[in-house]
Amino acid sequence: MPPLNMAAAISLNLSDPDDCKAEVQIAGILQGLVNGSASPAAAARDIDKIIVDGCQQEAPNPSGWQKYLWDCLGKSAMVVPSNHPGQDSLISLLEELQRLPRHEVPEQVGDEVFQKELWTLTPENKYEGLEQWLWELDQGTFTATRQVEDSQTSAISYANFSAFLARLLASEVAEATRLSALIRPSPFATGNPLTSAAYTDVSEAARHYEPWACAAAQWILHAVDVLYEMCDKETIVEIGKQKWTLALWNGWRSRFETVATTEQFSSAARELASAALKKMAEAEKKGVVTNVVDKFGFMSLKE
Repeated sequence: MPPLNMAAAISLNLSDPDDCKAEVQIAGILQGLVNGSASPAAAARDIDKIIVDGCQQEAPNPSGWQKYLWDCLGKSAMVVPSNHPGQDSLISLLEELQRLPRHEVPEQVGDEVFQKELWTLTPENKYEGLEQWLWELDQGTFTATRQVEDSQTSAISYANFSAFLARLLASEVAEATRLSALIRPSPFATGNPLTSAAYTDVSEAARHYEPWACAAAQWILHAVDVLYEMCDKETIVEIGKQKWTLALWNGWRSRFETVATTEQFSSAARELASAALKKMAEAEKKGVVTNVVDKFGFMSLKE
């Protein structure tokens, strides 16, 4: 991946010509947030006010407004570089929204109007649809055949998005681990760095594997302590799905070691893999220092 110009202003391009005034305002707030001209706390207050005001009108739909914000956040995360402070600002915005004084707004469902509390993201309410909407964005953006492998733009967007999802987990705001590049069906988990049924040439196999390895590294770089806890505690997020174990953890290390030491991978990919290995070693030395298993209500086979 090419070096990133951290000083350049980021353009999120969230607005469409037919957007309403409130949508344009929210997009503008996010633009200022990732570029450092608005604080997460101020952005949270401003976005909340826009949505509360919008829900005082006919046919109030706060769930629709939240969905619009989740869409903007996910798309922003694809644009903001993985190592840019704007990524942390997006996470801080979600934290600040939850710190606002509890308040309700009207929501119309059919012919009835109910009161809905805003910004309460919990596993029980499925994070108000945040995780599901991020899944839909992922599926609609990165699942075309070989898209991430053949398009550098898509590969960079996927790495950025992965960094955001990892930060989301590490901050304990929400979990979207089913989207992790570390586990199946990601080619990082299902494939081999240097051999492939589709690509017999080592260099070609490495080229197609590299984007997935770079995205997987983002999870380690930004959520390593949480991931180590999940693996150490033999965690199951959902029955019938991926079990997080130390064997899985060791498999990641083996793959990153191959990427870090093989010349067929780019220098940027080798550096990311080396950084991930360093983070993993540090996490192993510290031991378990987080408690997301309880926070998110995961199942631990060791307890």
